[in-house]
Amino acid sequence: MKKYEAPGVYIIEKNAFPEQVVQVATDVPIFIGYTERAAQQGADVTGVPVRVTSLKEFELCFGKAPAARFDFSLRAGEPVLEQEGASNLILHSAIRLFFENGGCKCWILSVGCYGEGEPAIAKSAEHFSEAVWQQVALQEEPSMVVIPEAVLLPSPEDYKTVWDRGLAHCAETQKRVAIVDVFNGDRKRTYDEADVISGKTGLRNMLTAEDLSFAAAYYPWVNTTLHVASDLTFDNISADTRKAFFDYVRQDPSAQGSDAQKAALERTLDLVVDDKTSDADKAGCEQGLRVLSKRYKDLIEHAVAALNVMPPSSALAGAYARTDNHTGVWQAPANIGLSSVVSPCIVISDAEQEDLNAPLDGKAVNAIRSFPARGTFVWGARTLAGNSSEWRYVNVRRTAIMLEQSIEAALDAFVFSPNTEPTWVTIKHSIEYFLNSYWKAGAFVGATPDEAYRVDVGLGTTMTAMDVETGTMNIVVQVSLLRPAEFLVLPFRLQVQTKQD
Repeated sequence: MKKYEAPGVYIIEKNAFPEQVVQVATDVPIFIGYTERAAQQGADVTGVPVRVTSLKEFELCFGKAPAARFDFSLRAGEPVLEQEGASNLILHSAIRLFFENGGCKCWILSVGCYGEGEPAIAKSAEHFSEAVWQQVALQEEPSMVVIPEAVLLPSPEDYKTVWDRGLAHCAETQKRVAIVDVFNGDRKRTYDEADVISGKTGLRNMLTAEDLSFAAAYYPWVNTTLHVASDLTFDNISADTRKAFFDYVRQDPSAQGSDAQKAALERTLDLVVDDKTSDADKAGCEQGLRVLSKRYKDLIEHAVAALNVMPPSSALAGAYARTDNHTGVWQAPANIGLSSVVSPCIVISDAEQEDLNAPLDGKAVNAIRSFPARGTFVWGARTLAGNSSEWRYVNVRRTAIMLEQSIEAALDAFVFSPNTEPTWVTIKHSIEYFLNSYWKAGAFVGATPDEAYRVDVGLGTTMTAMDVETGTMNIVVQVSLLRPAEFLVLPFRLQVQTKQD
């Protein structure tokens, strides 16, 4: 202690408030998938997470979506358009959906490129190797894991391989949650062995991670407005099937009633297939086909509708971020509308939703539903651990992660502090000050602070004499997230410097 022996005025500074606990980010997902390229300032960033804050910034590093290619065929006399697998990659569209639903920033990890000069990408679970998860584990900021293209992998087994490792990562790190899409989630439930939720290769039998409280699943997929009719032309029909496509259009009944219209359609198609026709003239022909042939227009619109079908995870990541920023992470991301979404692919009834929300095995799936005059809404906020009394709701799990990560980061400042009462008091007041601000904001349930939260640290309460001697500082934080005075316990252990050190 400093001695004040000489006459004079001395200034002694004291902190009016304890060291502050600062909230970690909760609104930042990391997207993992395929991109056109992966370059930042000339360096290859394939397999390296990169932070972006807009779609434009994403495109600067990772490029745009692949050009869509459709194979045309007739089955039982009916036209069929099937998108080629190499062009069926959706990360770019997923990022658009994320930002359009309220996302502000995210991380991107490219597992492979499909751009010009690159070998054709064959989607595989091998691209989501252990090296990918090691890179994800190094990042502190992301609070969500999103893999939209997991549903595009060749088989349910590939999907299972990727997501079992992803869910294990979330449980191991306890820093983030996974937003999971249902494989074949654009299909209606059949309630048999082929059912997309409870069937042999359905979501509930595919996801078998030990701790499912760090994940939330959503069904069904959604119809979006990301693509419009002008995005596609006959150039998007594969070269091998384009002749069959034009032959089918040439026989359009809507153009048979008028000789002049039929002749105009014939001339237009002849120009389209003529190699001597310039690109500018072919663009004019394309516009003419839309006017002259209803069959052509319908086929193009059908292809656009297929492109607009999206798994909902990226929209949900944006909705999570929007809810966090407008209210707080403790607010359930349910009963909220989705932007750029026209409708769910499957209409779900109240009875069907009940089976999704409360199955016997506890693997709850959140429904996306459409309501007349309201729009498309997320109608649930449960984790896949639906039978857990503590971790049934995704907002509870995410709030606990935020509290744990924020308090843990603040405790790092005390690792060289003595394991004595002044340190305990400082830590207790610091955490209480942090929790009190969230109680006032409505994060905790309780009419008084005593009903909403509690912080214990000290000899005889959380530590023994042996703990103090060995430098083990135990802090127990209790918060009420569901009911007053019914606490969720968050224990912390800090190893501090001892006298021997």
